[in-house]
Amino acid sequence: MDLVRVENTSQIIFSFLSVGWGLLSDIDIESERLRMLGGQRFTVWSVARLIGLRSYSGKVYYLPIETDTKQKDTNGNPVGASTLDLPTEVNLETQEGRQRLDSWYSAASKRSAYFSATGSSYQSTADSSDGDSQGKFRMYGPASQLPCLTAPLPNNWVCLEGKFVMVHASYQSHLGEDALFAPASRLNDGTIWLLIIRGNVTRSQLLHFLLGLSTAAHVQNTGNGIDFVPVRAFRIEPDMEEKGYITVDGEHVEYGPIQAEVFPGLARILVP
Repeated sequence: MDLVRVENTSQIIFSFLSVGWGLLSDIDIESERLRMLGGQRFTVWSVARLIGLRSYSGKVYYLPIETDTKQKDTNGNPVGASTLDLPTEVNLETQEGRQRLDSWYSAASKRSAYFSATGSSYQSTADSSDGDSQGKFRMYGPASQLPCLTAPLPNNWVCLEGKFVMVHASYQSHLGEDALFAPASRLNDGTIWLLIIRGNVTRSQLLHFLLGLSTAAHVQNTGNGIDFVPVRAFRIEPDMEEKGYITVDGEHVEYGPIQAEVFPGLARILVP
């Protein structure tokens, strides 16, 4: 299964599901106060957010995957978990003196979201209680292929600037049992599906988008401010003078610049 390395200014997360900014993240986080309603809380808060529609200023960058030039091996076959030359084990230890970040989702935390399993733990060989070895080893993941978060991006990246109602990236077909977000997505296709809704869309368009999520009808209603793009990587730079929510795998993270890149077939899943 693909994993996506997500980086913001304070932590690194290895994500298995999605990254969001704007409408869907607002609905997800703000509807927590209505949790007693169960799944209906999303419907109620979707209506509230359509009435009080917000847009956010910022920049969105992405590295597109051309439909005819997706990752292929030397024989012309699509790259997937079975074809990628990946190590059978990923060493998360490094000699770098990276300061430990005390977040569950941090790549430097002793409990890591790297394996995308609730309760997973990773015991460093350099526990903080080991006086002599403290600072020698830190948890880390596969090296990023992107420029650092504050550095300019190459010219082959697409840059969009302006107002956005939402930007949502998914690497699974479903965001929930009734949300078929990216019907073309496969577990190991090396693709991030990036939905970008600009600030000039109408409430009617957004209503049709939300109603179409359960059947993937929203995929057919792109254009006029709504784009659905297969990408390898992306970066979001929100205007920091505004307040909003950014989520990773449905969890609230620090609001600010964030970038992500896909590592195809990095995880292995065993199904009985």
